[in-house]
Amino acid sequence: MKKRVSLIVSFLILLAIVLTACAPAAANPVSEPATESAGKTAPFVVGVSNVSVGNSFRVQMIEEIKYYGTQNPDTIKEVIVTDAGGDANKQISDIEDLVTRGVDLLLVAPASDTALTPAVDAAVAAGIPVVVFNSDMVSDKVSVRVFPPYNSWANITADWLGKALNGKGDVIALRGIAGLAAEADEWAGVEEALKKYPDIKIICTEYADWAYDKAKTAMANCLANKPKVDGVLSIGDAMTWAAAEVLKEQGYDVTTIPMIGIGGSNGFIKYWKQNDLNAYVIADPTDIGVTAMKAGLDLLMGKQVDAKLTPTQYDITKENLDSYYKPEIPDSGWVGTILPDDVLKSILKP
Repeated sequence: MKKRVSLIVSFLILLAIVLTACAPAAANPVSEPATESAGKTAPFVVGVSNVSVGNSFRVQMIEEIKYYGTQNPDTIKEVIVTDAGGDANKQISDIEDLVTRGVDLLLVAPASDTALTPAVDAAVAAGIPVVVFNSDMVSDKVSVRVFPPYNSWANITADWLGKALNGKGDVIALRGIAGLAAEADEWAGVEEALKKYPDIKIICTEYADWAYDKAKTAMANCLANKPKVDGVLSIGDAMTWAAAEVLKEQGYDVTTIPMIGIGGSNGFIKYWKQNDLNAYVIADPTDIGVTAMKAGLDLLMGKQVDAKLTPTQYDITKENLDSYYKPEIPDSGWVGTILPDDVLKSILKP
């Protein structure tokens, strides 16, 4: 009888071991190390599917990624970059090609929030972790998303403006592109900040599409109707630059009028320095792609990574302006960068 019981117990133990070995692993949350990276060792091949390099910001953003790759040969064997030229169909083909080429990690700056979903999901199914950056897309398979916190940055800069005005004054507001979710998100941050300053009045609001030329016209229109102005509430520093030029051209003392922006173009930094503006800007960093790459590499090496990340925040003020002022760099450069000056000069046109 004891032998029979012993045999039964042995059988049950063996069965439990078999069932445990065959049971599926518990699903990890997105912020846990990606299971797709199991068995991969450095150095890795990184694929980058970019929507386009249609402006100087995007050119510099991609160069940041390439440069980081060359500086970290122990971790990165090769960086393969594709450019879709703004075409979602081309980007789908690019992603499929990168999967075929056997990349270990895929970084995607998408052309569409929905068109790329099947291609990205297929890449994940092939065991390649995907990090989306710069703009979002629809997929629950993406491991990490990296975006600037525009709502937060707009809130921070607007709060600075409120303090710089000692809580009261007449302000001209220059906004981005009407109807865009990103613009609405920024403005929501502004409104939240200004709740603390009920005596600050927005006397004129114009949508200037984050564009320098449109902002010059918008600012001139505002001043024609509301010539008394104490501050400039701009969400893009190209618009801030334009506003400062118009104010100076019309005889205002730009050293005493606080103004804000988000961007960090080298052209505006030069103008700021040369005209001693009273400003505060948070740079929109071109090294956002490096933040995305680091997150993806951490996944491959089995480290925990948050599902949502933000790039480095570069705060530019009158007090630290000299550390960002680079007169030898073309206006088209951006200051939120890891690139050395000689590399910036080589990739930018004067």
